[in-house]
Amino acid sequence: MRPGTYIFTLLAATAVTAAGVGLASVTLARRPAPDRFVLERKLAAAVAQGQTVTLAGNVNEWMLRWNTAEQMPAPPDVAIIGSSHSLSVGADDLGPLTAMNFSVSGSALPDHLVTTEILAERGLRPKHWVIFVDPWFFDADTDYGAWRLRSQDLLRIEERLGRSLPAPPPRLFAERVAAAASPSPAARYNLEPILLNADAWLNEHLLRVHVTDRTDLSAPVIRADGARRAVPDPQMTDPEAVRDLAVRQFVQKADRQRYGIYRAIDPTLWNLFAAWLRSHRENGAQVWLVLPPYHPAIHSRITSAPDSQLVAIESRVRALAAELGITISGSYDPAVAGAPAGEFYDGDHLLEPGIKRLLAPIRQKLTESAGR
Repeated sequence: MRPGTYIFTLLAATAVTAAGVGLASVTLARRPAPDRFVLERKLAAAVAQGQTVTLAGNVNEWMLRWNTAEQMPAPPDVAIIGSSHSLSVGADDLGPLTAMNFSVSGSALPDHLVTTEILAERGLRPKHWVIFVDPWFFDADTDYGAWRLRSQDLLRIEERLGRSLPAPPPRLFAERVAAAASPSPAARYNLEPILLNADAWLNEHLLRVHVTDRTDLSAPVIRADGARRAVPDPQMTDPEAVRDLAVRQFVQKADRQRYGIYRAIDPTLWNLFAAWLRSHRENGAQVWLVLPPYHPAIHSRITSAPDSQLVAIESRVRALAAELGITISGSYDPAVAGAPAGEFYDGDHLLEPGIKRLLAPIRQKLTESAGR
């Protein structure tokens, strides 16, 4: 083959390949986006069917919980809502009623609203809600953005809760969706649609869920009640090591909202929170609020820090709970909560005995409720 013919053939083949890739990309870009969370959907299906699964690999906790809410065949008697403070809470901590834990590490108020809306859209209404109230719920600058994966669910419940308020509040999350930059049409026509569809196909056919009855595995497990359990690190039970860790976390960590330290309690977020609780009560559900305590070595440091909202948040939550006939368990103040240093494994997380003690009043009431 002469050089000129070879070059022409090579260019022609390249052009045909590019045209084929471009056509495939355009075609796929116009279709609904492929499921990027196949593993989370498969794990959720197993949990919803009453199985315990191991958590291996990179799992999106938000999508795992939201897929569980989407696949449950019936509502649990008790829905558990919270962050890492409540990840390990299971039905055995709350009495004989069925329960499902929807907690997500680092989750914020909009994430919990999404969970509520997914259940409501399916007509699933738990009779009891156990909600761990994290102090960063009311910080407008704390937005991890996971809710954008289910933004339409959030916008629906934001609108519905807003209609229940005397004065329509600002549509905080609708404004954030509108403000998000929209990609140009040309940005969709690249290799990404092809790669995403190929990845989804491979995950659908190759990913396997590992079901287990063991609780002594090195990898954490999600039980049939949604509780996340793992073998504890021996250092977690060393009081001196835990105290040092708690102080070090507070001094060094940049995430001050974790301790309720931020500019102000946002009125829009507060009103959404209040409307959310009120909607549960109007639907006939019992609500139990849990205020997870902080380690005794750092609580006074938190409350004396500039811009600390911790005391104000607890005061307002207690007043709102009294107004709505809601019971509160615990306190951010470990002295009020009765949480000694030995019950913590870091600055704001309790070991299993501490969790059980914190939830004991709720367990008693739920046990009585089950007996009626």
